[in-house]
Amino acid sequence: MSLQIIKYSRLFSILVFINIALCAACSPAQSEDIAQPQSQTAQRVNAQQYSSFWIWGNISSAAYLHHAKELYILQGEMNWDRTKRTPVFIPQGIGILQKPQQKIWLVIRSHHLNWSEANVEMVIQRLQQWKNASNQIQGLQIDFDAKTQNLQQYAVFLQNIRRQLPQEYRLSITGLMDWTNIKNPNTLTLLRQNIDEIAIQTYRGSTTITNYSAYLAKVAQLQLPYKIGLVQHGQWQAPKYLAQDPNFKGYVVFLLRSKPETIPQNN
Repeated sequence: MSLQIIKYSRLFSILVFINIALCAACSPAQSEDIAQPQSQTAQRVNAQQYSSFWIWGNISSAAYLHHAKELYILQGEMNWDRTKRTPVFIPQGIGILQKPQQKIWLVIRSHHLNWSEANVEMVIQRLQQWKNASNQIQGLQIDFDAKTQNLQQYAVFLQNIRRQLPQEYRLSITGLMDWTNIKNPNTLTLLRQNIDEIAIQTYRGSTTITNYSAYLAKVAQLQLPYKIGLVQHGQWQAPKYLAQDPNFKGYVVFLLRSKPETIPQNN
């Protein structure tokens, strides 16, 4: 009788083990940045837990950057010369690095939409210079704070940039959270046709916007590939629906380490 009980006990243990293994095998895999731990309360944004970063200055000494998978690197801004009434490209950020193991986007901060052909050509040249240094250049990201009511104009501008940008480069933009209120179907169509992703910023300056969850609840309606921009040391609590949204592509963390530096332009 005792021998039979032992046999049943062993059989039960084997079945339990097989069931656990099958459940684990059926669980969908998620990327490191997408599968953030769920929490009932907001947590501090710890850069060591993420792998995609905005770099606005010389912060290459940060240890976790060696393990980064994707970098968005500031390379300049588009200003407007009021005296000459012409657009001016001002190089900024760090010089050309050699990071062949990491995906790299070059970021241009723009204060207007009146880019000249010469401006666009300078940006394309910069992309090529980074590519020539054996980097995995993904494309161009434009950082422009358009008001929601002016997004149609911005969408037309992006269409023009896409036409001038070589096909090998993708086009990304940063986005304000109130852009989730876009109602114009023509604007959404233009964005879907011309950009590859939008990074929704959940912060202002170095501070997390407190009601970010109310805006992010509507972002799926845009039907655009998007990432969520977090600020280092800010607050973040991942909504439960994010991991199930096919358009959600992960996080980008804005690092607070140093200020942008003006750099000479390479010819």
